[in-house]
Amino acid sequence: MADDKQRSSPGPINRGRYEASLKRLDDIFRDISDSVTEVSKWRCPYKNVKDRCTANFGCRNQDRSVPEGELFICLSDDNLDYRSAWELLDDERTNLDKETSC
Repeated sequence: MADDKQRSSPGPINRGRYEASLKRLDDIFRDISDSVTEVSKWRCPYKNVKDRCTANFGCRNQDRSVPEGELFICLSDDNLDYRSAWELLDDERTNLDKETSC
């Protein structure tokens, strides 16, 4: 029986092909990340592709008239702006800095 180490050896690595492959993967994931960032500015993060709500809490945009065990239907018009949830006013930032400083 052949030694497993010999059988699994891929041989020499072509550095140019390796770097091109990494670049291509980086481009793919960068495009995905850019799309997610753009969509996150207006679409509820709990709304799935079938317009169902995956949140484990109540929301005014949930249509709860669904059969038992099904996800609620999301009625959101997708005109949401979540940025205020993480953008702080200057005085809020100052207070937060004071609270977190040693």
